[in-house]
Amino acid sequence: MSSCTKFLEVKPIDKFSGEEFWRNREDAEKAVNSCYELLKEKFLESALYNTPDFRPGVWDYFKKTDFETLSKNALNSPDMSGDGLISILNSWQGFYKCIASSNLCIDRIPDIQDESLGEKEKRQLTAEARFIRSFTYFYMVEMYGDVPLQTDPYSIENKPRAPMQEVLDFCLKDLETAAPDLPQVYDDPTNRAVRATQGAAYTLMAHIYMWKAGFAKSGQEEYWQKAADLCKQVMDLGVYKLLPYSSQEDMQAIFKGRSEEGIFELSLDANYGNSYHFIIAQYVLHQPVIQSNANLYGGLGSEIVLKREVIDKLYPPGEQDNRLSLWFDDPYCTVNPQSAMFLKFSSISEGRDFDANLIFFRYAGLILLRAEALAGLGKDEEAIEMLNKVRTRAGVSSYTGGGSDALKDAVFLEREKELLGEGHLWYDLVRTRRVLDLNQTYNYLTPDMFDQAAWTWPVPQSAIDKDPLITQNLFWAK
Repeated sequence: MSSCTKFLEVKPIDKFSGEEFWRNREDAEKAVNSCYELLKEKFLESALYNTPDFRPGVWDYFKKTDFETLSKNALNSPDMSGDGLISILNSWQGFYKCIASSNLCIDRIPDIQDESLGEKEKRQLTAEARFIRSFTYFYMVEMYGDVPLQTDPYSIENKPRAPMQEVLDFCLKDLETAAPDLPQVYDDPTNRAVRATQGAAYTLMAHIYMWKAGFAKSGQEEYWQKAADLCKQVMDLGVYKLLPYSSQEDMQAIFKGRSEEGIFELSLDANYGNSYHFIIAQYVLHQPVIQSNANLYGGLGSEIVLKREVIDKLYPPGEQDNRLSLWFDDPYCTVNPQSAMFLKFSSISEGRDFDANLIFFRYAGLILLRAEALAGLGKDEEAIEMLNKVRTRAGVSSYTGGGSDALKDAVFLEREKELLGEGHLWYDLVRTRRVLDLNQTYNYLTPDMFDQAAWTWPVPQSAIDKDPLITQNLFWAK
């Protein structure tokens, strides 16, 4: 397996690769559970989840030089070493471990002979593995653009990076295969949002189509329509709903995870020893919510705070928005220059560990994604209806502006507000090309930088060293 190791940097998980495994229902369930765990492990090793929030530069970073460096797109700087960021630069091994495990599940589970494991259950478990594989590849595309596409668990060949459109088309076919075999809901409520469902598969497909639309030289309308239709499929399932933003308790019910608004999340629970240290909550809270440095304004200062001009853009003074009052404490830093707290993710177990799920897809985000697709198609009335669903829930007045570009701007701004801290902003800026506009982001790119893939992360040098067919993105090869 040496060549396979060169490509993947990992071997298929030893305990799952022998003939003594893959014998019964328990083996199949363990193997699929390992796919979720491996994906979670990749995110737990660093601040990866929130890098899309920090890279646009909308926060004041003070002494957090690693995030400041990220916000200047200096990803090759030695200052990119804190908060686990060096692990992102050093290796994509964790992603390919997850893919290798998924590949094995897809190959082996259908052939398990066990009376307690019916064909329906086999198809569901295999579909879950397909979802995880597709989710992982899509996340890698958002980070790196082109990536090696490995689907054969036994391949020993090195592979070059496949064009990202090819990777995304593969994911779409995989998800089309998987979706019918996934449940709409699980009987066990502890599985809500943390295991793959039809709604999660359709939501992932919608995001993929929106990414394809952003990079397409033609045919955007087809992709927007497919995305809008998939979002409607999710809405029509009747499984998800917008929960109230009327109290701190309501807010915590959503952002703790497993709520009726959650579509796909990675499960964290301090009771099982898997709380998280590298999430935004570590940096935007202080005493009494979280243990904080007494040298930082007597413990009453957050390490980073949202820029004042960003606060005013998202929440214009004098306009009602429940998100401002629920998600922020002292947003304008009236006590000291760093006294603001962002409370959206404030479920802390002990000390500084985050004790809530990592939320990737949420119903409000899906509604706004549909609004964006509809606005792209020129279906302004339908887009405004979607936009106002989210605004109304937040206690904001209905949108009364114009259509076309003004509506697109309003939808984008609403996504920026609603999904603040949920790992979407940089990717939204990239796929809409708003990253090219200095009025849209502090960390803007020139067209030439964009074409050289400055929006990506550098391909880890370890991957290039192990596989001579893998090349660096042009911008990072300088």
